[in-house]
Parts: sequence; C-alpha cells; structure tokens
Amino acid sequence: MKTILILSVMMLGMITYAQEVKPKFDQLKDGTIEATYFHENGTIAQKGFFMNKKRHGEWTSFDKKGQKTAIAEFENGQKIGKWFIWNGDKLTEVDYRKNKIASVNTWIDNTAVASNKP
Repeated sequence: MKTILILSVMMLGMITYAQEVKPKFDQLKDGTIEATYFHENGTIAQKGFFMNKKRHGEWTSFDKKGQKTAIAEFENGQKIGKWFIWNGDKLTEVDYRKNKIASVNTWIDNTAVASNKP
C-alpha cells in the first residue's frame, strides 16, 4: 500500500511537470524580443515585446479559454497610454501618463439588442 501511494505521488509530480509550458522568446530583426507566455493547458497567457530587457510596445493577455482579457502599452518598461481590461460584461479603460494612472473609465454592457426579425 505504501509503495502504491509513493508511486501515485511520483506520477502526479511527473504529470504536473509535464504540463508546465515554458515561455517562448524570439529575437526580431529590430532588436526587440517577442515573448509568449502560456497557461498550463498550452493556450497563450500573454504576448508582448521586450527591448533592452524591459517591456516595450503592446502586451496582450488571454484567459485559459483564449479570450482576450487585457491590452496594455509599455515604453521602456513604463506604463503608458490607454490600457483595456475585460472582465465579463465590464470593460475598464485605464489611461497612464508617466507610469501613473491619469484616469479610469468603466463600462458595463447591460444593453439588450432588439431585432424586428422573427
């Protein structure tokens, strides 16, 4: 019985390790590095760019089902511009200036669509 328990724990550890998906980094011609991070199920979790080892340009995040959850902008590691975050029926827009939040707006989609088609 003890041997079965030990083997079960070892197998669970091997399965968990096997499901770990390492990030992918691709060097582009302009010197930036395209980074792709993955969820345990293999779907993309985040995708974006590094320049001089700092986040730079657009970064996009996804949930485990592949649905977009956020779009963000970076410049030399600093948060800039408008970020968009989706959470269910809610969209939040965060405006960054000089790496600080300048404004936040949230919209909730609770409108019903009417149609005259039968």
